[in-house]
Amino acid sequence: MKKRNFLNPTLPFILFAIVLFSSCIKNDNFIVGDSKVRIFNTIVSDTSQNFFFNKALFNSVSGISALASSTNSAYFVIEADKEYEIDARNSITGVSNSSIKNVFSLGKNYSIYYTQTNNLSTTKPKMIIYEDLVRQDTSKAQIMLINLGHTLKSKVNIASKDSLYSTSLGYGEKTDYISIKTLKPASTLFFNLVDSTGVRDSISYTNFIKGKVYTIIIEGAKNGKLKERLVPNN
Repeated sequence: MKKRNFLNPTLPFILFAIVLFSSCIKNDNFIVGDSKVRIFNTIVSDTSQNFFFNKALFNSVSGISALASSTNSAYFVIEADKEYEIDARNSITGVSNSSIKNVFSLGKNYSIYYTQTNNLSTTKPKMIIYEDLVRQDTSKAQIMLINLGHTLKSKVNIASKDSLYSTSLGYGEKTDYISIKTLKPASTLFFNLVDSTGVRDSISYTNFIKGKVYTIIIEGAKNGKLKERLVPNN
């Protein structure tokens, strides 16, 4: 009696499709063809902003409403290696305040900062774009600082408690990624305006975790008071 072959003839094709799909998956939950973007609204204003990508409202891909002052979106996925015109519009009037064109590379993470150079009512807002570091290194925390405090009247001094790190940032300036391997009280960061050395803010070392990458955005309140915002990249 002839034995029946129970092997499904379509099985090899299914297995091939699974392998092919798996090969398209990249690290950090990326599918080939994607990049990730987040948006920061750093302008002191009572009006929220909508952001359009090639005339499509970013809400459709990010799932959040318009961005108020001193807020940001989470990363959202867009098609990579494609030119986008990003347009910032007043959420009430729909008037365009600023636009920029950019190509986002495959598998990369980016931050778009909506900002302006000073607090004058005649100053037009602008957008700047930086690629973010997201790769983990479990031996250390990594931090990048950027000064977008358009209401601040002077540069900002930044120093670690142990004085092993110090710098001064003017508006629009940023640091490279700083490594913190030993997370102890000495890793606490202090901030003060150059013209106001007696007033000092701090970000405690307890906010940092090994393996995490952070962006610290330096901002200013309406009255020119120094503010900082710590946002993880990964």
